[in-house]
Amino acid sequence: MPVIDTTAEAFAHAVKQIQLFCDSVLVVKLGGSAMEDPSATDAGLRSVAILNQLGVPVVLIHGGGKPIDRAMAAAGLMPQKVAGRRYTDFDTLKIVVQILGEINRNLCNRLKEFRAKATAMIDVPHYPLLGDLLKLPQPNGESLDLGWVGQVTQVDCDDLRWRMVECREIPILPSLAKYPSSPNGWLNINADTAAAAIAGALRADKAIFLTDTPGVLHDRNEPASSIPKLTEQQCRELIHTKVIDGGMVPKVEACFEALQAGAKSALILDGRVPFSLLDVFLHERFMGTEIVRSPSTELSRITDSNHP
Repeated sequence: MPVIDTTAEAFAHAVKQIQLFCDSVLVVKLGGSAMEDPSATDAGLRSVAILNQLGVPVVLIHGGGKPIDRAMAAAGLMPQKVAGRRYTDFDTLKIVVQILGEINRNLCNRLKEFRAKATAMIDVPHYPLLGDLLKLPQPNGESLDLGWVGQVTQVDCDDLRWRMVECREIPILPSLAKYPSSPNGWLNINADTAAAAIAGALRADKAIFLTDTPGVLHDRNEPASSIPKLTEQQCRELIHTKVIDGGMVPKVEACFEALQAGAKSALILDGRVPFSLLDVFLHERFMGTEIVRSPSTELSRITDSNHP
């Protein structure tokens, strides 16, 4: 047996800290280049397994952009992007569903190897995400044609809570939504926005996005300059001043969506850092950025909830 470099007291304290979240709901989105790094994926899944074993309810959602690109290239298909989203014709949709299904089952098997209870939701008869075609309006009044690309319109929270709380398992969802009118019954969904929709519907305590960035940075050339905590309003100001720009903007906007839908906080963590997920529960400071509602927004939500 390997020697564990920790004290019994530190171990007991760590377990106690994590178990403080046993009445919480966590939504973890695994994505970006973190999924391309086997060691990072391994550490992220081990972290999710530990949370599950200690009784913390977790939903895991994933995309699969790069494996889908590779599968499309092998099939002689050229990926097309429209307004930053993958244009999804029927041939592309078939590949998306196939690859996401393979990833979904693989993640489930790996979590089970770590002695966690997990379910590959791609295979359940009653898939908990329903969707509709995504309409992106244009100045001329028309909508962009994205093919079989959708948005989440309904989340079966009862099913997800039953699995997490009663069965103490981890539901693992691919970035797909059911849509009976599509050729194979699915729509391709952006994984960040799907995670945001799930986090909002479940009123998650934390929506956690494991990405390939150390969070929101004061200086994009200095990874150590991550900002530990921001309000939504502060983030919007940083977007306006271009401190937040490029690929970070959609990540932050996904956090906004989660907060606006009902999540209590949203975190952008560096999924390439081993066990960065557990750092959130064990330390005051961690590598990443937590985004919370602006005080005025929170007050408005409380007022609205008291006056239906």
